[in-house]
Amino acid sequence: MSKPKALVTAAYSGPELQRLGEHFDVSYHNWMERGRGYSKDELKEMAADKDVVIVEVCDLQKEVIDAAPKLKIVGCGRGLRGDDSTIDVKALTERGIPVLFAPGRNLNAVAEFTILMTLAAMKKVRAATKWLYDDQWQSWLDFYLRFRTGELCSKKIGLIGFGNIGKRVAKLFNAFGAEVMSFDPYIADRAVYESLNVKMTDLDTLLRSSDIVSLHMNVSENNRGFIDAAKLSLMKPTAILVNSARAVLVDHDALYRALKDGVIAGAAIDVFHSEPANTKTEPLLSLDNVFATPHLGGTTAEVIENHSKMINQGIFSLINAKAPEFILNPEVLEDFFKSRGKGGWF
Repeated sequence: MSKPKALVTAAYSGPELQRLGEHFDVSYHNWMERGRGYSKDELKEMAADKDVVIVEVCDLQKEVIDAAPKLKIVGCGRGLRGDDSTIDVKALTERGIPVLFAPGRNLNAVAEFTILMTLAAMKKVRAATKWLYDDQWQSWLDFYLRFRTGELCSKKIGLIGFGNIGKRVAKLFNAFGAEVMSFDPYIADRAVYESLNVKMTDLDTLLRSSDIVSLHMNVSENNRGFIDAAKLSLMKPTAILVNSARAVLVDHDALYRALKDGVIAGAAIDVFHSEPANTKTEPLLSLDNVFATPHLGGTTAEVIENHSKMINQGIFSLINAKAPEFILNPEVLEDFFKSRGKGGWF
């Protein structure tokens, strides 16, 4: 009996690809190897006879779904947060197809990167390295006279958002001896904060008292431009804003003015309103008090390992008639299991 067919365009770890291949006839077309995702027309052809499709950056829209009559399971190696429309979950749900995803695949990667960004901004890494590479170090003690940096120990850290990434970030900041506080309107249980040595607080208090304000929120229609001119004006003039979450959480022009006018001391940014960003199109990159990186927070090798394991776990849960841990449309499971029981899994 021939194996059911799986298409994988996501980057996938070797061990998990091998595990998948033990049960499926796998067509592996890693989007990273050619440097871009597959188009709608390419996916229509590639997925036409597949039972399982696993994507990462490729759009999986209704036209592609309709062109895959055998399709039974979809996996997406991303977290698919509130502002993500790359997968037509509605069309898949109407077909009764479970949609597996990988929330938290980059949890630790982003948390660690948040610490790096914070330290880089506090230690003035951008200005100091430019000074060094521009051959401005002329006398031995020039560096000591030129740069006055800061330490994390005893600093007040304000986390806006206390989900999984926020919690991990809190643990890391605590390791430096910082005082961590957080505001999250969706987590009202003070014990959740206290269990991680974090003070639960309101937004105004956090903004007024924090030395570092770090964003860890999902995007919704209600929080676009959440950090606006009014909120920036509440921050200390010595404070630093860190954004490793989503650019649209911050009012871009208000942040530019606040940095240029000295309303806050600096910002560390890994995400931009328009990507790719460069010095010709992004005014923030012209400011000396901005430490910026090109969306590097989730680029670790471990992220690929994580989403590969998470998607595979979901697939094999479904095969064994168990509810997957990470599924976007659990409402399809009852009928999915009934139909598989009648006609076999594939």
